[in-house]
Amino acid sequence: MLSAAAMMRKILIVVLCSAMTTPAWALSDKGYQTLHTFSRVLQQVETNYVEPVNDQILLRGAIRGMMDVLDPHSVFMSPAVYKELRMETGGRFAGVGLEVTIKKGLITIVSPIEGSPADHAGIKAGDRIIKINGKSTRDVDLGEAIGMMRGRSGSQVTLTLQRDENKHPFDVTLRRKVIQVPSIRAELLPDRIGYARITSFQERTGADLADALHDMEKNGSLNGLILDLRNNPGGLLDQAVDVSDLFLSAGTIVTTESRRQEIDRRIATGEGTEPGYPIIILINGGSASASEIVAGALQDNGRALLMGTQSFGKGSVQSVMELDDGSALKLTIARYFTPSGRSIQAQGITPDVLVGDTPGKAPVRRNFRESALRHHLESKNEKSSSEPVEPVMLSEEEEPVASSTLDYQKSKAQEVLIQWIQKHPKESLNAAKFNKAFKKKIK
Repeated sequence: MLSAAAMMRKILIVVLCSAMTTPAWALSDKGYQTLHTFSRVLQQVETNYVEPVNDQILLRGAIRGMMDVLDPHSVFMSPAVYKELRMETGGRFAGVGLEVTIKKGLITIVSPIEGSPADHAGIKAGDRIIKINGKSTRDVDLGEAIGMMRGRSGSQVTLTLQRDENKHPFDVTLRRKVIQVPSIRAELLPDRIGYARITSFQERTGADLADALHDMEKNGSLNGLILDLRNNPGGLLDQAVDVSDLFLSAGTIVTTESRRQEIDRRIATGEGTEPGYPIIILINGGSASASEIVAGALQDNGRALLMGTQSFGKGSVQSVMELDDGSALKLTIARYFTPSGRSIQAQGITPDVLVGDTPGKAPVRRNFRESALRHHLESKNEKSSSEPVEPVMLSEEEEPVASSTLDYQKSKAQEVLIQWIQKHPKESLNAAKFNKAFKKKIK
């Protein structure tokens, strides 16, 4: 059997030969020199390191190192980690219910999954996991950390967390459970206002939302809808398109560009479009990726009013390529743009109306966003033809009566819809209409 170094030399020869016949694979002269250096380093480690080293560990470590210099969403996944990813998009897995990423070498929480053990324990977005069962997570591979947090249903895992407002790290012990993530939670509010929360974009999210809307409309049409995308980390692009298409009869939903060339454009089909009732979309710093596509599509097409705080800013496209050994490569291949040409990447979606978590306080900008991640892709907004969105804030005297509610942003959205419906029944709502109707109530 060939050693890793011998195999690498063979690969080097193949690459050199391929470059002569396939220009797309050609390396620069410096690239060839570096590949040769890599082969020499591998040979030295294999021959002279103090203890024998597993070839697979060395080569997979090299692959992870290659991915590490790219953006934070490009990763190599072992067969076990890739299996975990497929379970997540299917909406069922055993674990503690955390969406995580890597920031400054530490496992950092994007958002807890609603109703999960992590959510019930009060774990917050932006918390850093510095240890899992006593093992440091510093520079631990993201896939490995996810695997450490998952396990047999009913077993326990202890996370050591670091939080900005706490002086010292603290432990949280969680009992793993099978996480069944229903992507839609809906209810009919007073005044026939529908409320639909999308927790993530899974394989049936578009169809499930259509079913939920149909159920709420069984005893009469809706007067309005609150679409809640807060703390939704994203998911499948096709489902974001399907959700947007439910509310748009025409127009662009999202465009995708790679190396400054448009490679995809999704257009509303007009089939099964919901009536033109007013819609308010709730977003916050935990709304990312597919959530931002939906918010941007309905905002730019003038179909909905956005309320809340600035979104996360993940506007890049990842493609997952399964490899021969069952591992996979998740690689960033493009950027998303809203219909007006705004780049979501590292910018996020700005709401039309800024509303914080609690009344009487200006919304706090989250430090943990895409732009704070190491090696994040820069925004590309030079093609946008629209003016930047300037959000407004409602005046203090217009605070809702139920200002002590546990969900202030939701109650504020409900109040605005009721006021709008009373004066403009069955008419859609967007930023321009809102500014005109509520101009006397805006600071």
